[in-house]
Amino acid sequence: MPQTFARTQVGVREDLADLISLIDQKTTPLLTSAPRGKELVNVRFDWQADSYDPPDTSGVIDGSDVSQTQDAAKNRARLYGMCQRQWQTPKVSNFTDITDVAGVGRGKEMARAIMKCSTQLKRSVEATLCSDNSSQEDNGTVEYKTRGLGEWIKATAQSHLPVDSNFLTPSASIDTTATGSLAISNINAVLQSQYNQTGSVNTYTLLVGQAIKAAFTELVSYQGTRGGSSSILKTELGSANAWEHNIQSFTGDFGTYDLVLSNWLGWNNTTKVPNLFRGYALDMDMLELRMNTPWRVTKLPNLGGGERAIVEVVYGLMVKNPLGLAKFAASS
Repeated sequence: MPQTFARTQVGVREDLADLISLIDQKTTPLLTSAPRGKELVNVRFDWQADSYDPPDTSGVIDGSDVSQTQDAAKNRARLYGMCQRQWQTPKVSNFTDITDVAGVGRGKEMARAIMKCSTQLKRSVEATLCSDNSSQEDNGTVEYKTRGLGEWIKATAQSHLPVDSNFLTPSASIDTTATGSLAISNINAVLQSQYNQTGSVNTYTLLVGQAIKAAFTELVSYQGTRGGSSSILKTELGSANAWEHNIQSFTGDFGTYDLVLSNWLGWNNTTKVPNLFRGYALDMDMLELRMNTPWRVTKLPNLGGGERAIVEVVYGLMVKNPLGLAKFAASS
């Protein structure tokens, strides 16, 4: 018997929802919280670091005249940073103004492209700041690059514009213990090293990858039994109908780490993945983000093919004194 089937219908309209779904909502915690410095006016920017002499418990003999003087500036050293330019370059064809796109509307494709590219640029800057990138100078073949935190927080000299040896991060402030073996003693040792440099019990922002974050939660949930002692069970009941298993702050003998998850630490620009085992213990007062061109959108001439634009930023990372920072740098 003749009849009409859905599979043979002609003229069926497309059932296209009026939305475009983006599930990736990764935030940029360092870019959000790093203090902004003064305007960047050169591709290289410099500043000075200083340190105190060790205390001297000697006294002065009564009646002594001054025979020796001191150079209070002898410990100063100059540190250096480089700027970096990054951009996104959206373009849409002329006919995009004619079409009415679901979730975008008619003639709004370029506006959406600029908005999306602005977010992508911020994520790229965050990944650069959190990377192991060395600074570098433009020579016509390679571009200017700013130094990433992974390269700033080092106990050995950098290859380009190296930090003065007196202001390199101490090796005791860099822990490489495998994540599965991380213990409270390791964390306290890093905190103690930071305390030895700063002389004060501080609260640090600890940017952490996923593996380090999970390790912090697990290691304070239970402890092994010591000889002649009973282990202490730490319960995390939360409310009556919820179980809480999430460490957001760790306080040891020498300071506090406020844990902040990051998806960009130790970013690998080849594989496009972060280092899940990385952590940066930061005193935000020791950082500055210097900017020359903050998030500028420049419309380019339509040369016949459609609308074009540049979404760009020119910036550089300043680490005022790497001595007080720390790093968790496990390989697994």
